[in-house]
Amino acid sequence: MSNRNRVFSGLLDAAYALDEQAAGRKPLLSRVLTGAITLDTLFRRGALDADLQDAALCLERVVTVGMWHLDAGGRARAANLATITRAFAKSYAGKGAS
Repeated sequence: MSNRNRVFSGLLDAAYALDEQAAGRKPLLSRVLTGAITLDTLFRRGALDADLQDAALCLERVVTVGMWHLDAGGRARAANLATITRAFAKSYAGKGAS
């Protein structure tokens, strides 16, 4: 599997984990870890905007502290971050298609 495919898969795992948080469900730890590592790697490379940095920090918190209960605003923010992460994944995949 190429590095680009790994990053794409990791971004989709991050979006999944955020979606699960938004729905109030506990995401699979393996997918949270993959998503968190991917976003953290891109964050350290300076490749993320503020929303994606927030998504990286949210997943880091899930990994280090565990699942937390979100209010309606927090669930809406998690859902929005999932959408942004998924859009970034599609954009990232498209850049490799040229």
